[in-house]
Amino acid sequence: MDTIIIVLKVGLILYGIYSFIVYMSRRSDNRGALKDFRNAPVLRRITDEEKSALQPFLMGQKLTVDDNVRELSGAFLRHGLSTQGSSTEHDTIGDVDVLLPYDAIDYVEPHNQALVVLAGKCAVVIRLNGFDLLEGRQRAQRQQAQDQQWKRGEIGALPSLDEAGADTGAAVPEAVAASIATDPNARYQRGEVDILSQRTETPEEIESRVGRGGWASAFAWLLAFVLLWVATWDATQAVSVYLMGAGLLAGLWAAWLFVCKPPATAQVRQPQPVNRVRGMLNQIAVVNAGNASVQNVGLFIGDKLSLVLPSHWRTTASVPYGEVIEAELRTSDFSAVSFGDKWSVADEWRRFRPAYWGRHLLHLVIGLLAIGAVALSAPDPRGEAALAAQWLTNGGTAAIYGEAGQLADKPPRWGSRARMEGEGRCEIDMSGRAEEHNRGVPAIDCSFVRWNGTAPVIPALDIPPSVLALAEPGFLRATENHAMASLIAMLRMQQMGGQASDPLAAYRARESVPLAVRGFDRSVAMIDAACKDAAGLSPAACERLQRELVRAIDATVDKDGVETPVNTWQALATSAAAGKENADLVLSRQQLASVQRALAQAVDSVVAAKIESALSAIVPAQGGVLLASPTRIGNARVQAPGEGSDDVSAAGAPVADVAEDDTDSSLLARWTRLQRNATAEGLKPFTLEGLVTASGKDTTGTPWVRVDPSLDASRMTAAGAHVLWWLFAAGLVLVNGVLFALRWTQGSRRRARLEADIATRPAPGTSGLF
Repeated sequence: MDTIIIVLKVGLILYGIYSFIVYMSRRSDNRGALKDFRNAPVLRRITDEEKSALQPFLMGQKLTVDDNVRELSGAFLRHGLSTQGSSTEHDTIGDVDVLLPYDAIDYVEPHNQALVVLAGKCAVVIRLNGFDLLEGRQRAQRQQAQDQQWKRGEIGALPSLDEAGADTGAAVPEAVAASIATDPNARYQRGEVDILSQRTETPEEIESRVGRGGWASAFAWLLAFVLLWVATWDATQAVSVYLMGAGLLAGLWAAWLFVCKPPATAQVRQPQPVNRVRGMLNQIAVVNAGNASVQNVGLFIGDKLSLVLPSHWRTTASVPYGEVIEAELRTSDFSAVSFGDKWSVADEWRRFRPAYWGRHLLHLVIGLLAIGAVALSAPDPRGEAALAAQWLTNGGTAAIYGEAGQLADKPPRWGSRARMEGEGRCEIDMSGRAEEHNRGVPAIDCSFVRWNGTAPVIPALDIPPSVLALAEPGFLRATENHAMASLIAMLRMQQMGGQASDPLAAYRARESVPLAVRGFDRSVAMIDAACKDAAGLSPAACERLQRELVRAIDATVDKDGVETPVNTWQALATSAAAGKENADLVLSRQQLASVQRALAQAVDSVVAAKIESALSAIVPAQGGVLLASPTRIGNARVQAPGEGSDDVSAAGAPVADVAEDDTDSSLLARWTRLQRNATAEGLKPFTLEGLVTASGKDTTGTPWVRVDPSLDASRMTAAGAHVLWWLFAAGLVLVNGVLFALRWTQGSRRRARLEADIATRPAPGTSGLF
């Protein structure tokens, strides 16, 4: 991954260098082209009126034009360089830098003919294709006059930007004048628009524009969670208290922003001007200049004003395209607040109160993300809460309990530290969860220890002696072939040539040493006895065991000087008789492991049936006090489901555990460990000290206490930050989950009632004028 990042960085650097070289090369060409252009012939001198029209573009840049007008032709190119958010761009015609005044950029073509005057290091355009400097200034002035009339709401027709329409004294053709006298709306068909009046927004119209607000609280919540997260870092432990305090203040600030209604004096809530206008409503498909295949359908009043209708108004089929309408538009964005006399945003706002659910959804998502993050960061909220409680209550020294009765009479309070010393017994997990992983045998769970309780009752299993014999450690007498081991060791020493020994090579060499199994005829007889015993192995288990042994041993016999494989149990038993060639076997360690595994499976098939019938006779331990911990208690080790060794001595513990050095994972060995745990041997000394994270009584009335030794004082501030994190996130999810469901339901009902009302409204056409 680091290599990829380095390659990408190097590639970006090289691309940046290439772009800079290309840019500097173009700028050099631009300077050379300007130098050559200075020698171009002069066509005429610039007029005083043209020079006056250029002054607004020259004064701010401290440029001075000369009086000579030259002709410039060529392709238009805009190029530049962008670095870290800032960009530099240059407009060129024929590689000469040009300054395009007013709306000259709209007249650019693939090949351009221009008249320019020189001003410093660029040429200023006074004519470009169809553009003329003086006409551009007039268009800009007319646009400015139109904008001022629109913003001020001056009553009258909006001026046209074209020269003919702008001349108020221009004569109207007789045919047009006659049509206007006959039909007053004829002038609107020519694209004219009248401003009828101006007013300010009503409170309902302001609400429709800005909405409920309150989105700032979402960012405040994000800030609070980030501060609390940083407060849990080990690197910020020195300032974690201040970070947690800042996170608390940020959360309270976010809650205040959430419940507080935005003030009416806010700048965004100030009433805006609204103009009432009259004109013809047109629907025009505007082709995208950058992609001709994309067309955007826009609404216009006449040919001067764009119109933005509320989305639910545009979906109706009664929009009167091509008719003269009256509408009220905000001067800032041309959005409609009324449309005829029956379509009004304020009226809808009063009759159908909106239900805002968007911010509740956003806060709900933030709360869910915060819960997921804190669950990964602190998976034990109960322990974190207890540690935070100890920090807030300034908990002192640990309470010491030397007797179970003392603990039962006066249990430690939640969030305090406690120390227990005594003798206890690991609990037997009878929930069934551990039995699934341990093939039906209840597990010994040493994360729970019963102190001063009764011993459990584990019944004995009636296993036939013939089956028990198969599980004896000495059933197969396997020893290393010392002669072969010595030979392999000598060859290895010669290969090493005096170099340092390789532990892995030594292990592999030891694994390759064959093992000698003596008296295999005795083992065959014991297997036959277990198969013939009516209470022993079932026929299916016996057949499976014999088949697995034949496959694993892979023995051979000498027939007429040829080594012939043994493929049946009967043949193997015959060749393993006393004095025969397979009475003593030579097996690899892998073969021996396969044989032992097959024997264990055969014994387990008998033991499993006995265990199933004995489970109901188990009497769990009762009474006393039950101690719980997320880790092992005392010198007892927590047994993971499916583990072979239930208990291992703790480091430095002076007393052996119930199953010390017992790694047998067979069902019989597990049941034997349960029986040993139920005897006096199962009582072991323990010492448990830590923070009390929970306490209470079980269904039988036995007191129980959960203590976590891993929660120490150094993590108190982080625990407090995690608790605040949990509280804030849970509050966000609970409150906004309910409010989102409520507002969504209200919004759906409002939408249905509003759509039904819109369906009954008349079209806001000519008949619907104010």
